[in-house]
Amino acid sequence: MSSTNLTRMRTLLSQGRFAEAELQARDILATSNNAYEAHALLGQFAARRGETALALYHLDRGTPPGEAPHPDLLAARGAALARAGQYELAAMQLTASIDGSSDPLGVLLRLGWVFERLDRFDDLRAILERADKLAAQLGQDISVRTAILKMRTDEWETALDILDRASSISGSDRLARGRLRDRAGRYDDAWGDFVAGKAEIAASEKLSYPAARLTAHHDRVIDIFSADFINALPRAPKNDRLPQPIFVTGPPRSGTTLFEQLISADQMVSARGELPFAFHLVQHISTQFGSYPDGLASLGNVTKDRLAVALRDLYSGLASADADTAQAPHFVDKMPFNEQFLPLLTMAFPESPFIVMTRHPLDVVVSMMSHHLTHGYNCALNPLNAAHHLAAIDRLTAHWEAAGCLLYRQSYEQLVADPVTAGERLSVATGLSFPAANSVEVTSTPATPATPSYARARGPVSKDAVFRWRNYGHHLSAAMPIIAPLVARHGYDLD
Repeated sequence: MSSTNLTRMRTLLSQGRFAEAELQARDILATSNNAYEAHALLGQFAARRGETALALYHLDRGTPPGEAPHPDLLAARGAALARAGQYELAAMQLTASIDGSSDPLGVLLRLGWVFERLDRFDDLRAILERADKLAAQLGQDISVRTAILKMRTDEWETALDILDRASSISGSDRLARGRLRDRAGRYDDAWGDFVAGKAEIAASEKLSYPAARLTAHHDRVIDIFSADFINALPRAPKNDRLPQPIFVTGPPRSGTTLFEQLISADQMVSARGELPFAFHLVQHISTQFGSYPDGLASLGNVTKDRLAVALRDLYSGLASADADTAQAPHFVDKMPFNEQFLPLLTMAFPESPFIVMTRHPLDVVVSMMSHHLTHGYNCALNPLNAAHHLAAIDRLTAHWEAAGCLLYRQSYEQLVADPVTAGERLSVATGLSFPAANSVEVTSTPATPATPSYARARGPVSKDAVFRWRNYGHHLSAAMPIIAPLVARHGYDLD
């Protein structure tokens, strides 16, 4: 490693030329296996972007053997682990990084966020007291941040009062305030926050929903994947040496997290959350054979046979690399909208159950509006986008069912009404045995999901979100014509 290159990287970093500094760090790594400082820099950059696996890879190589990691590296590692939902490990790393960190206030607030996720509210209060004192010394106002962290404590009304009086508030914080206003029964105020928060997020992040492009893509998928075409697709043989996926899908906020917690209550099934691996299967086909789905349609039978095994191995390899604990015989992939890729997942894992959650579509729309979602083609920016996407996915799912694909539907409303029976029906439908389904007490597992549903999933199964949409019915009139067919199809009503 050239000392000149290292000096240049440091200079670029000090000048705030971060993109150039990152490129310089990559150049350094190309010529040296012991470029600790370059690894450290790349790890911190990746952590800030939310690239968890890449961040941990570099951060773990950012300290010379025999030396203690710099507190900033511990903080970055803690942040990366937190984003991955590994909160206990994140708390340990962040706690160890406070003293000596270049941004102790930021570390304290991040640690507070982790404690909130873990329901460690006494620890949360202690950390926020330290943060308040430090913020006062620095002349910074963190009242909004601390209020957000107190939303699930017995101080939530005080937090709401602070947020009500806030003169400047981000789009994501508006959504949080809206959820508190919903809790207080101030539904019109809550809806105003949901709409304004979404609009601010869309503007600041330059987001839009490609309705026409998505419809055209689904038209092509439905045209290609006829019943005969699907039946003729090869199926990869099961690899008994590797854990097998259980696909739990449906729109965000439809109960996928709750259902994952139910079926992973026993050690035979691990909760892995939202895994993006199905997208990698599509990318593989597009790279090797041309854009999906046309690239798949053009293949001969022998190539398709090889492809089925390749898709299985690609997905399994990604799943194995992503696992951080001893693997159970089965694991849950609950990525929303995986319905789009059902034929590919069936090719790779013909024996894996494919469970589709259904929930009153208007409840889904309201819940999607109350959270910042990062998947589904930005479908939750407004009620019309959300309604259009739910209708599009439902149309595609109905096509799979008509084509003979084996789907297991689970109603959210039935699940919260009787989780034990739901678990028993799942065992019968899938041929898998879930001993926890026979338990009288079905609550969340110790694993905390890294999704907006974490708060509900960690407590006892609750019915209080059923038909929540009725509090917002007069705000949903524009979406009603799109939603009405789904409501009728799945046995709901608009009363």
